[in-house]
Amino acid sequence: MNTADSESLARKLLAAGYVEDSLDRADVAILNTCVVRQASEDRVYAKLHELKEWKTPERTVAVTGCIVAKEGTQLGRRFPTLDPMVVPIGEYDAFVADLDARYDYSQGEPLPPAGRTGVSHFVRVIQGCDHNCTFCIVPKVRGRERHIALTAVVAECCEAVAAGAKEVVLLGQNVDDYRDPDGEGGLATLVTAVERIPGLKRLRFMTSHPQDLEPRLLEVMAASDVICRELQLPVQSGDDGILKRMARGYQTRHYRAIVERARTLMPDIGLVTDVIVGFPGESDEAFQNTRRLIEEIEFDVVHLAMYSPRPGTFAADKMQDDVPGSEKLRRLNDLLGLQKSIAARKTARWVGRDVQVLVEGHDELGRLYGRIRQGKRAILLKASGIEPGQVVDVRVLHATAGQLTGLPAA
Repeated sequence: MNTADSESLARKLLAAGYVEDSLDRADVAILNTCVVRQASEDRVYAKLHELKEWKTPERTVAVTGCIVAKEGTQLGRRFPTLDPMVVPIGEYDAFVADLDARYDYSQGEPLPPAGRTGVSHFVRVIQGCDHNCTFCIVPKVRGRERHIALTAVVAECCEAVAAGAKEVVLLGQNVDDYRDPDGEGGLATLVTAVERIPGLKRLRFMTSHPQDLEPRLLEVMAASDVICRELQLPVQSGDDGILKRMARGYQTRHYRAIVERARTLMPDIGLVTDVIVGFPGESDEAFQNTRRLIEEIEFDVVHLAMYSPRPGTFAADKMQDDVPGSEKLRRLNDLLGLQKSIAARKTARWVGRDVQVLVEGHDELGRLYGRIRQGKRAILLKASGIEPGQVVDVRVLHATAGQLTGLPAA
């Protein structure tokens, strides 16, 4: 979602005549921020400290994203030498107008093209979240849910495909909660409308919530040749007691039922989840329940994090952070090792199979890479003549826990 916000702001700046450049040549540096975890917030402050050396009276520092909602004008008091412009999420037109008032580019270079569309295009369909998970600060910094009209989402997707995008990614903090404000339906209706766009090769959506995922969505996915067979479904814990303390609104039996239904309809579906270790009240038994769930379901990817209190959330304000840091780290490393072995075993099953890869670009070694419909990253060997945006048949030769490697079909 931060990528989508950054791309939206960049398109507006390009359309207004600004040009992307290296930091040492730039007049404006913009930080798009995240505060979902303490480590994310710490990186923001570290970067702002770095920019003190760069800042001059002629240069502008701007800050947008979640930290603006959390800190607001406090940023200016904390970093007076930077005098940062504070840009609320989505209020980008006013920011561009303020920049135009600071800088006169009437004698500058000709305007660059305003387009900014790559192989994948991110489209936000919901802003904010109506859930009240006790650990999560998103409703505080992004507000309650605001749903984008289905017609507007489809129109943006059509424009992106016309501009060259091959894949569209629909985004929401809880994308399953999508409801067209004009009454046309929910997420299943939306993805059905988007997948029909001529020229669109792939359609993804994220992130799902076990409490809100409608069964029809899985049926729509299974019947489609465009919608990717990947489901990002955070479980957060494998213990019902911890899920209740998190206010997640479901139990593990409900989660298991969704996974069983998804795999019945799509046996090769890629499953991605999030897990927090060390949440307040997580006993060793509760942790072991999470470990057993990961072993049982065999996720393709597990995003693991140690619980960190976020001021303003119910857990931080009302619950004791009673799991020692050393124990959180032990549990984290235990699950990291477990998931690495599971992921290696699961990716090995693709060796010798033919897959379709949407080519996204070149990696740091100059190799073409892309993703299969199940979300796994794939490296292409001996791929001369192939360009980003193509869908290529690839025979998988090798697999690691994190990616596949293969040869394009002759």
